[in-house]
Amino acid sequence: MWAKIAWRLFWRELKQGELWVIAFSLFLAVTAVVSLSGITQGVKTALDQRSAQFIAADKVLGSSLPFKQEVITTAEQYNLTTAKQMQFDSMAFAGDAMQLVRVKAVSDSYPLRGNLLLNRDINAAQSPQQQRSVGEVWLEPRLFELLNIKPGDALELGAAEFTVAGIIQSEPDAPLSVFNSSPRLLMNIADIPATQIVQPGSRISYRYLFAGKSDDLQRFEQAYAAKLSVHDKWQDVDQQSALGSALTRAERFLLLAGLLGIVLAACASAVAANRYSQRQTQAVAVIKALGANTRQVRLIYGSHLGLITLFSLGVGLVVGQLAISIAQWGIHSYFSDFVAELSFRPLALGIITCIICATLFAGRPLWLLSNTAAMVVLKRPTGLNFRIDSLQFIFGGLAVFLLMWLFSGELILTSGLFLLCLLFAVILLVSAALIVRLAKPMAAGQSSARRLALANLRRRLWANSFQLITFSLAIFLFLLLYFLRTELMEQWQKQIPIGAPNHFLVNVTKAQQQELVSFADKHNLQLEPFYPVVRGRLTTVNNQAVTQTPSKEDTSEQRVGVGRELNLTWLTKLPKNNEIESGQWFTEASHAEVSIEAQLAERLALQLNDELTFSIGGQQVAARVTSIRRVDWNSLQPNFYMILSPDLLADFPSTAITAFYLPKSKQMLLNQLARLMPTVTVISVDTIIKQVSAIISQVSLALSFILVIIALSAGLVLIAQVQATLEQREQELAILRTLGAQYAFLRNALLLEFALLGALAGIFATLLAEVLLFALQSRVFDLPFQPHWSLWWLGPTVGVGMVTLLGWLQLKRLLATPSGELVRKVLTS
Repeated sequence: MWAKIAWRLFWRELKQGELWVIAFSLFLAVTAVVSLSGITQGVKTALDQRSAQFIAADKVLGSSLPFKQEVITTAEQYNLTTAKQMQFDSMAFAGDAMQLVRVKAVSDSYPLRGNLLLNRDINAAQSPQQQRSVGEVWLEPRLFELLNIKPGDALELGAAEFTVAGIIQSEPDAPLSVFNSSPRLLMNIADIPATQIVQPGSRISYRYLFAGKSDDLQRFEQAYAAKLSVHDKWQDVDQQSALGSALTRAERFLLLAGLLGIVLAACASAVAANRYSQRQTQAVAVIKALGANTRQVRLIYGSHLGLITLFSLGVGLVVGQLAISIAQWGIHSYFSDFVAELSFRPLALGIITCIICATLFAGRPLWLLSNTAAMVVLKRPTGLNFRIDSLQFIFGGLAVFLLMWLFSGELILTSGLFLLCLLFAVILLVSAALIVRLAKPMAAGQSSARRLALANLRRRLWANSFQLITFSLAIFLFLLLYFLRTELMEQWQKQIPIGAPNHFLVNVTKAQQQELVSFADKHNLQLEPFYPVVRGRLTTVNNQAVTQTPSKEDTSEQRVGVGRELNLTWLTKLPKNNEIESGQWFTEASHAEVSIEAQLAERLALQLNDELTFSIGGQQVAARVTSIRRVDWNSLQPNFYMILSPDLLADFPSTAITAFYLPKSKQMLLNQLARLMPTVTVISVDTIIKQVSAIISQVSLALSFILVIIALSAGLVLIAQVQATLEQREQELAILRTLGAQYAFLRNALLLEFALLGALAGIFATLLAEVLLFALQSRVFDLPFQPHWSLWWLGPTVGVGMVTLLGWLQLKRLLATPSGELVRKVLTS
């Protein structure tokens, strides 16, 4: 019996459009979650693939022990392709010239990711190639000048002689650190035995390169984990390098955008479900008056919800996957070697989202709807009243938190963003109620459009307050994504401004500094300050010896050190890309003091006033920690973990580091500089700047996709909110028309009402966006905070424009309806 009634009622509701409200909201939630999840995952995959190019493989295992065939064999069992690489320093000889070089010996399959571009023409006039032969070596361009050779000449390396084949035009895993100063030489790993360089005790870096599917790489890593020794270590892009930091920051941008989309989708579901349940009150009362009980009503509406959920889920998954495909096509058009990876995670998140939204946001109102008494059929509704269901708010909030957590996988970020949105909602609800109540004297009487608008706001106090929350949230999400897309991206890019130093000079002696300044002045080059450098190792903290590697047996009494020598400097002025976090910078009276970079201080558990001892050239130097600095590692400036007071190191033999910007048109000056000062090492960081700029462009493109989705979702939520009050507005307009209100009067009142709501929503959205942008810039993205003055006019403007336009587009039909027709519609509804 109930099934037949449910089926008939279902088709009637579909024809009248009532069920489409919930269907649309669930569709919006599923589509938003699937598309946002898929797009962010696709861009993250693209960034991961790009980062794989920076290490020439998907995974790299570094070792100080010679190659083991067991590693290669095990990797091949997991369907991985492999390559080998050795790196070491050695002297290269060409006639009477010699130069210390960084030798990179690779197998034939290198590189597994990215492109190795070689050229037999030193001027790069020929097309680049990748063919390499045994007995040939390829040199970094500056080596030709240093060794005074050309392609085709002979070069001695160890006990073997090789033919110089050409230049290394581009290599995927070029050094990303400015302190990798030796020029590079590329050769075939099969030629290594002939050189007789590798002997027992030689300092050689061995690297296994792997490439394959993510699942296969993960299974191989897990399977081989137990066989790793203390000499083996998985290697990745250095997260503190400019490139590693750029990749990390890019993932944070995308993750945040996806989390905000989850919040918006949940709001759309809640608004639509509450509207539908309130509009069905009379229908349930009629059904109960005809003899149906509460259980039957729940079965009827439960079946409706189930059918709509399945329909919305299916369409949402299809449309969401279509959006992912379009985004992947866009990524591929920009990132030509991007390979999309099939993942069911976005679809799974979409299914979970649909179930949670249908159960908690739609199911709860329908459950309460079934409790409607049959006597309600005798009462004529006066419009939709706003109802607060505390359980739905509680469970709905938990559902939103769960969805955000499932999407991000980061509990701290999810908790912080969720609590901020919750606090904002509470503050906004209270503030909106106070503002509307304070406007009561201004709304006395209804002789003007302004007073009628204020009276309407006050009459629907709680409904308008809830509308204000959703309006503000939608506008806030739009503003936040817009500023993430524009100002923050621009500010990020300013970390590498046009004209930033792209060449570093290392090993500059004191005698060469004045000569270098004269050279720079002569050729209009802007030199950065000289930073004196000595090498030293941290040996004790508070007279407790530090260990380089903690013992596996007992770590309770051990203090771990840095594990390598540090580049130490001494300065009187704080570097411009440094900021004192705690303590005080050096003064003229400073004696035996040291300033430490904040992340290193945290890792080594160092605090102010700790006593550190360094071993420098066999001498012990003690210093007290007087300040902890936050360093901008993205600035591509010479940065230091430890800066000592001048009194400690001034007497030690030292060299200096400086930097300058050199345009492509003046590249030949490097040869003049090499001849003038052959002991000074020139390091180009053009590759780093190019790669970081490419990442910024890719993230900007991804945020453009996401911004479009968020803007559409925000607009749809606003439409759903206005639709929720449509029936009540019909009744009000019918009464006012009957009392003789003119079209212009009603139009102005409605436009003013929506403009006031939009202005309030825009102001609140601006305030929240500024607060969150402050938190993001200073805490999440490590960018200096700058007030966003344009936000304070853009937010209210967008609020007034969006809310007024959408409200007018939906209600202008009612205003144009003749009075008689409008009254008949209200009486028969």
